[in-house]
Amino acid sequence: FYNAEKRTQKADAARTRLNAMLSNYGVIIENVLPKDYRFNAAYQQAIDSVFSAAKKELCIFDADIKDLELDRRARADAIAVFLSGGRDRSLRIVLHDLDHLTRYSPRLMALLTRYNHCFSIRQTPEPLRNVSDSFILADGASGVIRFHADHFRGKMLLDHPLEIHEWQQR
Repeated sequence: FYNAEKRTQKADAARTRLNAMLSNYGVIIENVLPKDYRFNAAYQQAIDSVFSAAKKELCIFDADIKDLELDRRARADAIAVFLSGGRDRSLRIVLHDLDHLTRYSPRLMALLTRYNHCFSIRQTPEPLRNVSDSFILADGASGVIRFHADHFRGKMLLDHPLEIHEWQQR
C-alpha cells in the first residue's frame, strides 16, 4: 500500500515549488517531510477484501481504529451483514485507545449493542500499548497487516493460514 519512490518524488517537487515561491523572502526550504496522511485507497481495498473473505471470524488489533474507517456506512453495513450471517460468527476488536471508538463511531457502537453475543471490544493492558503494528484477520487464513500503525506499509494475505497463524496467536 506504500510507494516510497513516489513519496520522495512528491516531496522533492513540493520543496522545489516552495523554494520558488519563498526565495524572494530569503527563505530556503531544505527538506519536505510528508508524514501524516490518513487515507490510503489500497489499504481500504485490502480491508474490504479481507472482510469479504471472512465467513466465521474477524479479529482486529489496532491502536484506535481511525484508519480502519469501520464506522463508514458501507463498512458498518458489511460488518452487520457478516454478524447476522449465523450464530457461529464473531468479531473481536482489541484497541490501545477507545476514545475514537466511543466518540466518533456511533454505527459501530450500535452494532456492538445489537450483536453483543458475538461482537466484543477490549482495550489492551497498559504494558502492551507500545505494540505498534495493526492487523485484521479473517478465519485464521486471510489478513491485512500493517507493520507499524503510523505507516500504511504492510501486506495483504488471502488464504495463507500458515502466515496468518502467528498473528492469530497474539
